Amino acid sequence: MSPFYGYLPRRLAGTNLNYVIAENSLYADPLVPYLPELIERKGLIYPVGDQEMSFITLEDSAEAMAKMAVSEKYLKSRRSYLLTQARSYTMSELGAVMTKVTGHEIGYHPVSVEEFGKIYAAEGDGAELASMYKGGAMGYLHGLSDAFAHIIGHEPEGMEHLLARNYQEN
Repeated sequence: MSPFYGYLPRRLAGTNLNYVIAENSLYADPLVPYLPELIERKGLIYPVGDQEMSFITLEDSAEAMAKMAVSEKYLKSRRSYLLTQARSYTMSELGAVMTKVTGHEIGYHPVSVEEFGKIYAAEGDGAELASMYKGGAMGYLHGLSDAFAHIIGHEPEGMEHLLARNYQEN
């Protein structure tokens, strides 16, 4: 996926086309159904070391994209907008938020990139996810931006609020 994300903006910049690109950080929403597994494991296993990762909710992303899609200001901007929450997280920090929300200890016990790929291979996207987190370990998933707040006029939903609003213990 990475070559495409680097190629497209450069290709568009060489044209006379009007465009706007929404760049999403990681979606936070999949963390909610992942919580039971994390509680059982007693920790996050993402192989990103001490690097931070940034997130955005699907709802916030959709809201910003919809606004950009109907606004000539954005459609003719010839710019990319990074959509993120207000802060990024190390996995230890994310685990602490999850611990607070669930009441279960969720630490950080990373596996290797290779092991991560094997764990999720049966789901069909282990190699893709592993490569994404390899990029995270290299510091490529931590970007922050206030673009969402400028586009929409309010802050995006934070991680703790999203998790608390959606988590229900079985």
